Amino acid sequence: MRFLYVLVSFLLQSAWRYLHWEYVASPRQGARRLWPWRFDEFLGMVRRAVETALAVRRAVPANKPPDDRFER
Repeated sequence: MRFLYVLVSFLLQSAWRYLHWEYVASPRQGARRLWPWRFDEFLGMVRRAVETALAVRRAVPANKPPDDRFER
């Protein structure tokens, strides 16, 4: 189980470094300029994306009255 956690950690850190280098850093002559984008901000973005993707409905919509098409 510990190995799985280490593997996920390495994958997340590698993804963060790639995204930081490819999309956040601005190209310039010589080397790229890395803008501050902390790893915990990246983890927060991943957490929010996972929560949105796996959202659980917390409330059941109230029953609506029947339409006028139906008679009682």
